[in-house]
Amino acid sequence: MISATIITLNEQDSIGKVIESLKGLVSEIIVVDSGSNDQTAPIAKKFGAKVFIRKFDNFANQKNFAVSKATRDWILSLDADEEIAPALTEEIKQAVKSDKFSGYLIPRKNIILGKLIKYSRWSPDLHVWLWKKNCGRWIGDVHEEVIVTGKVGLLKNSKIHNSHKTVSSFIKANNFYSTLEAQSLLKNKIKFSFLKMLMDPFFEFLIRFVYKKGFLDGSRGFVLAYLMSIYKLAVWIKFWELEKKR
Repeated sequence: MISATIITLNEQDSIGKVIESLKGLVSEIIVVDSGSNDQTAPIAKKFGAKVFIRKFDNFANQKNFAVSKATRDWILSLDADEEIAPALTEEIKQAVKSDKFSGYLIPRKNIILGKLIKYSRWSPDLHVWLWKKNCGRWIGDVHEEVIVTGKVGLLKNSKIHNSHKTVSSFIKANNFYSTLEAQSLLKNKIKFSFLKMLMDPFFEFLIRFVYKKGFLDGSRGFVLAYLMSIYKLAVWIKFWELEKKR
């Protein structure tokens, strides 16, 4: 009844764990790999997943490709560093038996730098990750979302996101995402603004650390708010660079 979809790139340390957490819940696991040079694909196959190789262009296209390979009525989307806890497994089993909703929002607990982040704009982290295959589609080059046709319900239990364990890993990911976001700004013909380049990082820090109570996450809250303000600055600087090249 449920197909799980996962996109990967060099996830050999985590892919087995996420697939293992899906036991007894899904009847099919689709992994779309974008060219890993480690053992991600062999490990995924060993755990019973169907593995496809596709060159990465953007997140929405990669995830929609994964959905296109699924054969079940419902789609459950996960990242390679996530897992489904037993309580959520049982809740999902009950949810897909109902015809009341075409999709479900699922909360996510983000563990970053070794600790559960409860504030700092990482909680509540609600997105549609479960939907009827013919009722939803990913959109967005970066920070993609599922758009569902029909009613959307809300599940109570959270999936677990074992995110970046180190600052270096966090910065590396932000470097990748900021490039994609800058390219998206160019693609959508957004006008570059020096004022926004100066103000966006400042407000990003204030929103995360003050308005979203990041200070309650302690030193990690400060570090994450500060790193995300740098991320916003990087987006605008990269956008400026792309405009100059164009």
